[in-house]
Amino acid sequence: MMAAAIGLSTAPAGPSQAATAASAFPEAGAYATQGDSNIISDDGELQVSWIGSQVLPWEDGVPTRWQVNVIYYNMSDHILYLSCQDWGAEKTKENISRQGRDIGQVKAEYNLCSEHPEWEANLSPNHRILMSWAVFHNVPRVGDRVSLQWGDYGTSKALDPFGH
Repeated sequence: MMAAAIGLSTAPAGPSQAATAASAFPEAGAYATQGDSNIISDDGELQVSWIGSQVLPWEDGVPTRWQVNVIYYNMSDHILYLSCQDWGAEKTKENISRQGRDIGQVKAEYNLCSEHPEWEANLSPNHRILMSWAVFHNVPRVGDRVSLQWGDYGTSKALDPFGH
C-alpha cells in the first residue's frame, strides 16, 4: 500500500522520535500554498485553484491528516452550475515528491462531496468563492512538493503546501 510508505505508520516511541517528527512535519494550522502557479485548471470560463492547506491537530505526537482548499472562479459572463454529482473522494489525489523523487500518490480520505453528495451551487459571473476541500490521511513532510489532482479538472504543478 502506497499510503503506508508516505505517512508514519506508528507513533514515536520516545522523546527523540517525537522531536524528529516535530521537525519533519508542519505544525497544526493553516497555510497558504506556495510556489509556481496554484491553478489546477483554467478553461477560460472556470478557473480552479488550490489556495491553501490546513494541517489538522496532531494525534499522539504525529500529524495524521491535512486538508486542501480549492477555490472556483467564474470568469464568464453567465452563471455556472456546480454540483457534487459523481464526485467522490477517490477523484481527489495528491502526488508527493521528496528531494526531486516521486514517492507516491494518495487518494483523499473524504471531501466536500463525499460528506455532502447533494451539494449544489450557482456561481455568478465574475465571482470567486471557496467551494471545496478534501482531507488526506497523511501529511507531507516539510520540504515535500505536492501536486493536487482535482478530478477531471486537472492537476496542479508541484507546490509547497506549507510555505516553507
